[in-house]
Amino acid sequence: MQNIRAAAVQFEHVAGDKRANLAKIRAFVEQAGRERVDLLLFPECCITGYWFLRHLSREDLAALAEPVVDGPSSQELLALATQHGMTVGAGLVEAAEDGTLYNTYVVAMPDGTARRHRKLHAFVSEHMSSGSEYTVFDTPKGYRAGVLTCYDNNLVENVRITALRGAEVLLAPHQTGGCRTHNPYLMGIIDRRLW
Repeated sequence: MQNIRAAAVQFEHVAGDKRANLAKIRAFVEQAGRERVDLLLFPECCITGYWFLRHLSREDLAALAEPVVDGPSSQELLALATQHGMTVGAGLVEAAEDGTLYNTYVVAMPDGTARRHRKLHAFVSEHMSSGSEYTVFDTPKGYRAGVLTCYDNNLVENVRITALRGAEVLLAPHQTGGCRTHNPYLMGIIDRRLW
């Protein structure tokens, strides 16, 4: 495997505002392009927003969701990847052809192809289904990548299976921040002895 220049971005997304979030993604991709980054990763559901999803009705969630890879957000990621010659990954709520909703991570590559990973352990909303497949694929830079989203990584067997399927690089997007707060305790109970 050849060396790759990788970067990760965590940003404060705007709940439900895909246009604003894609504008932030676009700006980071342009900056990464100037830095000759090969692989640029954003958080899960950063295109749609994440934390507020748990409060949406099925109808509201479906209105926010879109198809992958033919939907507008996936197409924007593909355009950025090809324009800047880098692999770009970002997450959103996917509407499958049968209407099923998924927490999906899209990986757009500079050769114009894209892969998706439907989070195996989706629990942010009762209206979203869990994926049922491991995602491992070849990239234009010659390495095999695997994707596991957030909690998927907490089960060591998921990581092991992804590696056994040939993944040399694990893309592991999480949503552990990206919310407007100066108080780290608002996201849940944190063991303060760790601070």
